[in-house]
Amino acid sequence: MANSGFDTDLGLTRQTLDDKYLTAVLEGCGALPIIVPTLSSAAQLEAFLDLADGVILTGDQSNIAPGAYGATGNSQSHGPFDLQRDASALYLVNAARKRNLPLLGICRGMQEINVALGGTIRTGFAGRADHPDHPHLPKATDPDLVYQDAHPVSVNSDTQLGAAIGKPRVFVNSVHVQAVDTLGKELTPVARSDDGIIEAFEHSAGGLIIGVQWHPEYRASERPLSAALFSHFSGVMKDRKASAKCVK
Repeated sequence: MANSGFDTDLGLTRQTLDDKYLTAVLEGCGALPIIVPTLSSAAQLEAFLDLADGVILTGDQSNIAPGAYGATGNSQSHGPFDLQRDASALYLVNAARKRNLPLLGICRGMQEINVALGGTIRTGFAGRADHPDHPHLPKATDPDLVYQDAHPVSVNSDTQLGAAIGKPRVFVNSVHVQAVDTLGKELTPVARSDDGIIEAFEHSAGGLIIGVQWHPEYRASERPLSAALFSHFSGVMKDRKASAKCVK
C-alpha cells in the first residue's frame, strides 16, 4: 500500500513508499512486491488482488480520519490525514477478506484492519504518566534511533502468531501516537505492552489476518523477531495458495 503525498517544489501530487517495506517483502517473505497506489479505483484494486497471494498494509506518518470509526476530530487533534489511503486501504481489507487472502497490517495498516472490522482507534495516550512505554516521540533523522527497541511486549503463545514469535516477552520499537482501542470483530490480541496497548492481533479463525503496531520491516533480515514475523506471513500465504489449488 502506497501513500498519497504532495511535492511542494513542483506542485504535483505523488505516491510514496519507503524501500524498507519492499526489502522486507523481497528478503523476509521471498515474495515479489506490487505497489498499490492510493488513487486506484475499486475495479483496479480488484485487479491487483487477482495477482496477489497476500496484502501488506504499510505504516505511514498519517492517521486514519476519525470519521471512519465514528469519532470526531480534526487534523490538529488526530492528523495528519490521507483520505485517499483511507478509502483504498479499507476497501482492500474487505475485498481481501472476501477472497480469503492473507493480510498483514503494520502500524497504520494494523489500525486500518481494525477499523475495517468494526473496531476503533485511541489517541492521546503518548506522553501520559500511565503509559510509560509510549512517551512523546523525539524528532530524529537517524532511522537506527527511530526504529530502535523501545519497550517489551507480552506475547500470547496460544495464538498462531505468538507461536511463530516463539517467546513470551520480546522488545519492539515504538513510533506511533495512535493505537487499537476497541478490537474489531473476530480479532484476538497476540501481544500487549505493559501499559496496556494492544501491540499485535490476529484473526481468531485461521490466522489469515495479522496486525502489529511496531515496525518489523526496518532491517528485517537482521532482527530475529522481524524475520520470524515475515517468515510466518510467507508461510500463511503459501498455505493459503496451496489450499486454493486443492479446492480447484
